[in-house]
Amino acid sequence: MLSLLRVHVSKENMTHRLIQLTILTVLVSSFEIIVYAQSSISDPLKPYTACKVTGDLKIKEITRRTPGDSHREVITDKGKEKVSVIDGYRVMFAFPDLTYYFANVKIEQSAADSYEQDKQILINQLKHFTTTKDTTAILFTDKILLNGFDHYGIDRDKVDVGGQMGTHVLFDDQNHLVVTIYFLNQSKAVFGNNRRFETIKQYRDLRDDFLNSYSHCLRSVAETH
Repeated sequence: MLSLLRVHVSKENMTHRLIQLTILTVLVSSFEIIVYAQSSISDPLKPYTACKVTGDLKIKEITRRTPGDSHREVITDKGKEKVSVIDGYRVMFAFPDLTYYFANVKIEQSAADSYEQDKQILINQLKHFTTTKDTTAILFTDKILLNGFDHYGIDRDKVDVGGQMGTHVLFDDQNHLVVTIYFLNQSKAVFGNNRRFETIKQYRDLRDDFLNSYSHCLRSVAETH
């Protein structure tokens, strides 16, 4: 009888502990959800920094914009102009076997009351570069809808000239989001180099794959938050 009582008490204790563990697990999960939600509200740009692309490109560095300066300066045909930047991140992409970067991405939040003006200034900046004297032609890509973003860009017509191959900007009007992607030239001077493009066609293929994959991820984040 005593033995049966002990077994009964032991089962009750085990059931009680299982209930406690279940409650604790639910509380911890709820706390994590609340913390994540609060983080998304206080730092709405951070989820975008986790966006990856297909292929073997990897995120190598994430840096948040230094607080304090709410504008950045650009050059258009009118000269120096300012666009608003409430907050921002820089995300650097590189291939795992190369010591240099492929893409420098800036994810920036524009002020709601000046977003439309900022957008036009940034488009004008791209157009301005096509009129400046350079060793190669700079080709302008006018508005294209890409996974819900207004996409504009400029590109060189030859590889191995200058530090950048192209600059592309994605605008999300609803969220006042500006994403600028700087595509960088691949070095020929590095020993044992396995650079990914040798021709303008190879560059354009890599560029388009990146823009399609990255904008798709950014759109998913925007719709989630």
